Amino acid sequence: MLRRFIRWVVLALLRLYYPRIEVEGREHLPASGPVIFVLNHPNGLLDPLLLIATLQRPVAFLAKNTFFNNPLGRVAMEAFGALPVYRQRDAGSGADTQAQNERTFAECRARLRRGVALALFPEGTTHSEPRLLELRTGAARIALSAEAASDWQLGLQVVPIGLWYEDKRIFRSSVLLIVGQPFTIAAQQALHAADVEAAVDATTARIARRLGALVFQASNADLLRGLPIMVEWTIGHLALSERERREQPARVLAAYNQLAQENPPQLAALAAQSQRYARTLRMLGIADPWSPALPAARRTRFVALALLLLLSLPIALAGLVLSYIPYRLGGITAGRLTAEDQVLGTIKLIAGMVLVPVGWIGWALLAGLNFGWLWGGLLLLTAPILSYIALRWSELWREFRTSIAASWLRIFRPDLSAQLLDRREAVAAQAITTVLRLNDDPAVAE
Repeated sequence: MLRRFIRWVVLALLRLYYPRIEVEGREHLPASGPVIFVLNHPNGLLDPLLLIATLQRPVAFLAKNTFFNNPLGRVAMEAFGALPVYRQRDAGSGADTQAQNERTFAECRARLRRGVALALFPEGTTHSEPRLLELRTGAARIALSAEAASDWQLGLQVVPIGLWYEDKRIFRSSVLLIVGQPFTIAAQQALHAADVEAAVDATTARIARRLGALVFQASNADLLRGLPIMVEWTIGHLALSERERREQPARVLAAYNQLAQENPPQLAALAAQSQRYARTLRMLGIADPWSPALPAARRTRFVALALLLLLSLPIALAGLVLSYIPYRLGGITAGRLTAEDQVLGTIKLIAGMVLVPVGWIGWALLAGLNFGWLWGGLLLLTAPILSYIALRWSELWREFRTSIAASWLRIFRPDLSAQLLDRREAVAAQAITTVLRLNDDPAVAE
């Protein structure tokens, strides 16, 4: 019961922390059977939890054994099906981490045989780089050994998933998961029988290729969402045959991938311009900034937002009083404990999970002492609802302010649409220049 409660609370808080979770390629997700999800690792413990919340199916993952070293941590890890992995630097000299990890890997194989999914992070550490680190071989070893132990009849699928956070440090930001095409490893049977290490290296290289492409797409999401239009503009500047026109989108994507390897700062600058452009239009209520003609910004919600904000203001103020101080203390505490973006979100989630309910209990005790325990109990029961209303009110207020700004621009700046289209053309022009240069490279063309 305690494990179920911890699981429910943590996943509810995760959805509260990241309310906008977008999944591209959901059709590639196997509905059942043995599967290993391999992901990049930008945000600590939140990465596997986010996957579990999104997939809504049992998923086991590997976690540092230090998370299991206290009773509460062990219960929390087991609530999510986590398995311990042992690192020599954590265990100290003399510890037989190889034997301990082999027991964990044996449990992984047993779970795969039962059709349980595994989530593995082959980079081996969490980081904030917009690219893959060099992959470790653990994911490949587990996959190959599981198939070998089942006489290559397991039917294991490996599914790469690229993770991208809009801003890992910001509460209520968005997350993108790009699911790649699953692949099997049965073709490695002969190589595995002849040379295990060669099979491990080949499988690791394949994971790196598949996952690396998805990480690139995820971290440059706004840029690549505009890729079809940029391709059309690019084609207009090139003398191409009909076959080359059909192949051009793949060539453009290859060019961007090449740029990611050759000149990451240039790609980052291009992506940043694209993202700023897209963000500007979204602030104006335009959902698709890459449509051929910019649609009108939303107008119908303006009056409804004004009425809703006015009517809910007293309730929102009550929720703000109840939660603001512990909420701010959670952010301050997390900032004091770490300066690393890749674990800040995890610490913020834990701090909020502890401090905000403590704040509610404090207000309930104060109300009970002054007005009677019935009022104190009622306040404790309604505090989560009031606090959530305050949170939603603040988000609706930001949307209302954006609507006001958009209305002002439409009335007093009718030339805005033309200026935004010019800005899109400027971003595309840079992309075209990049593509033209890289398509002259025979290696990219191939």
